[in-house]
Amino acid sequence: MITLCWSSVSLAIVIVTDSKNMFDVIAHNKPPQSFPEEVYNRVLTQLSVDKLLFAPHERISTLMSEGEPICTPFRLKTEEREKVYVFSRPTDFFFNRRLYQQKSSEPISQKFLDSNGNVIDLVEMLVSSTEYTLLTGANHSYGDFLDDIIAKIPPNNLYVRHGIDPYSSMIEMLSKGRVAFYLTYPSIMRNNPEVENLRSYGIAGTPRYEEGHLMCNDLEGSRAFLRAFDDVLMSLYQSGEFVNLAQKYMSEDEWVQLKRIVDSTLLED
Repeated sequence: MITLCWSSVSLAIVIVTDSKNMFDVIAHNKPPQSFPEEVYNRVLTQLSVDKLLFAPHERISTLMSEGEPICTPFRLKTEEREKVYVFSRPTDFFFNRRLYQQKSSEPISQKFLDSNGNVIDLVEMLVSSTEYTLLTGANHSYGDFLDDIIAKIPPNNLYVRHGIDPYSSMIEMLSKGRVAFYLTYPSIMRNNPEVENLRSYGIAGTPRYEEGHLMCNDLEGSRAFLRAFDDVLMSLYQSGEFVNLAQKYMSEDEWVQLKRIVDSTLLED
């Protein structure tokens, strides 16, 4: 686990992340390279952070239960998490999560696809072959809809990845054929050179988009920090900077959808 501390603090808070890229951006070691990194960089430079930690995904929930005000970025809000944690306003948006597969592999049979080429029943498709394994991250949430589906997948059709900063290694595992499928977003894959060797499928019934949030343990100090965080975030919504930051990381269609969501929903809060 990597730790950085700052001495000048107005709101004592610990930020912990399992993303080395996000850690380096918040620590000002490198410039942002994604939409959420841009947003967190803009917001956190206007706030004081007591300590910054880099830790494995599965370690974060333990750290957040130890009684110190802690927040972690890049988290989906789910029914289970809302029972324990508190969340910021949306910090990022991801559109149209898809199921990726190597082009060199046999395509998914048409009997498992609807007329739009979406997988009708992910569990049924996976259990149809002993060679079908879905790669997931340890303690990672894919949102309520997909979490419910993944919970029904037999263990022999799942490969659960543990460890520090697993995201780039997960794409590498798919590319090397160590697993058959990987669920992620087109915006994450767009600039990855491996995407040319992959095909993808939608999953029938999945939400059109998902919101990322700063997730904090439910302590008075955490809530105080969240209020300050949300105030800065709202200023980004209102000034148009939030939408502008997203433009270079999204397709035109995604960016238009985001602008519509901000105008019709986020500015109404």
